[in-house]
Amino acid sequence: MQEFDVLVIGGGAAGLRAAIAAKRASASVALISKNHPLRSNSGLAQGGINAPLGKDDSPERFAEDTLTAGDGLCERSVVQSLAKEAPQEVIWLERMGVPFNRDKDGLIDRRPFGSNSRSRSCYADDRTGHMVLTVLYEQFQRLGIPLFQEWFVTSLAVDGETCVGATGLGLRSGKLDAFVARAVILATGGFTRMYSPSTVSVGTTGDGQAWAYQSGARLMDMEMIQFHPTGFPKGQGLLITEATLGSGAQIVNQQGTVIQVATNAPRSKLSLSISSATQNGDGAVFLDLKPIGKEKILSSFPQTHELIRSVAGLDSTKDLIPIRPIAHRPMGGIETEATGETSLVGLFAVGECAVNGLNGAGRLAGNTLTEAVVFGKKVGEAAGSYAKSAPKRNFPAAKLAAEEKRLAALTSGDASPDSLAKLHSELGRLMSEKVGIVRDASGLQEALGDIQKLQERHRKIKVRNAGKIFNYELTTYLEMGSMLTLAEVVARSAQARTESRGAHQRKDFPATDNVNWQSHTLAKLAHGTGQIEKKPVAN
Repeated sequence: MQEFDVLVIGGGAAGLRAAIAAKRASASVALISKNHPLRSNSGLAQGGINAPLGKDDSPERFAEDTLTAGDGLCERSVVQSLAKEAPQEVIWLERMGVPFNRDKDGLIDRRPFGSNSRSRSCYADDRTGHMVLTVLYEQFQRLGIPLFQEWFVTSLAVDGETCVGATGLGLRSGKLDAFVARAVILATGGFTRMYSPSTVSVGTTGDGQAWAYQSGARLMDMEMIQFHPTGFPKGQGLLITEATLGSGAQIVNQQGTVIQVATNAPRSKLSLSISSATQNGDGAVFLDLKPIGKEKILSSFPQTHELIRSVAGLDSTKDLIPIRPIAHRPMGGIETEATGETSLVGLFAVGECAVNGLNGAGRLAGNTLTEAVVFGKKVGEAAGSYAKSAPKRNFPAAKLAAEEKRLAALTSGDASPDSLAKLHSELGRLMSEKVGIVRDASGLQEALGDIQKLQERHRKIKVRNAGKIFNYELTTYLEMGSMLTLAEVVARSAQARTESRGAHQRKDFPATDNVNWQSHTLAKLAHGTGQIEKKPVAN
């Protein structure tokens, strides 16, 4: 049994920043991650990290852009907090070693990105996420925080209505162990791997949201799924950073004629415009990077150029790149306060798995990394402070044995002819077709029926590998269960919201309804059944 003041689950940017902050708040901290931190999804945030550092910019302008992207569902106080504190966090990252590009005066350079009204996305070529992640990991190591790498958390441990830790399976050892903590921070990332294609890494399966939901915490705004407008449509999904549009790239048809779409619109509107263009006689849609210029493509977007070459087999300095909107990041997740507290005592959440009211119905391009570091710091400090005063709670005596028994049962019995790969493929297609950019009542009802059938098939599958060491078939089974749980919540939340707003577009309810729906959706389990409620936007 491992015991700490604060246990951080998830090794991406938000988790690392939270662990650093909690440690500096004098708490004993450990971080547990199913992958090496440098392989987390945070590394895919290429374009930049927002901060109002320019002379023509201000926290007030930044806040207004974020509120506009959120389309009426943002909590203003949370947005203002991010806008005010972003500059300090970006400067801290720079001082810790992030090699941001420089302008002619030697200051941190900023480029136009998405629907930001000012050039405020600080960047390190097109590898910003990877650079930020690398520096955070270095600072994490400097503090000597214990890292349980390649440990797969299987459940949260709850005593009454208080989270007291988690159970984790060591992939290298095959051992299931208990992790006891006064405060648990979930920083497990998003869940859009349930869509196919998607831009996210293979481990982005919504584990934390599913554990929290099944343990009694509430999920919020789960219908809000952001589609990235410039995704390469073949294979599993290749994101071409939207920063290319800010640098002069154009959206064109097959003949190279510019398609009239507002390239500086929020992602939800840009994605909808591109999707509509493919259905309105324009045919395939392409991204033309040539107007940027070969020299700038190779100097400012080297990773993008290489990925397009290796994945698409195309030369970004010469060829048109086919694009379409593909599932990117959720705005929905575990309901939290600004400092990360959830509806379960002792359980905190931060980053893409959490919803504190920052993003509303649409995340402003460039805010993902800003959110991770600003609120990572806040939540780490809050959890550290809570842990100092929280009474010690006993880890449920039977929890570890019960979890051992549950996992063992997954490998017993007759094998099913079904497969996890087949279920994942069917779920991905189903979510993209029926719970995608545009939804309607009949499609959502069909989706719910199909998801429930997939859930039943999943329950019947037996893990054929009975071994305990690096049993990826077992962890894939558990990840699939998380995605199926959340897919149902996403569809039910989308069914409940009878309006169109931000990333949620209903063909049968095309108007925005501020009278009835300037509210968040809340999903919770009651007697084993999911229920959807409303929560008014606070300000």
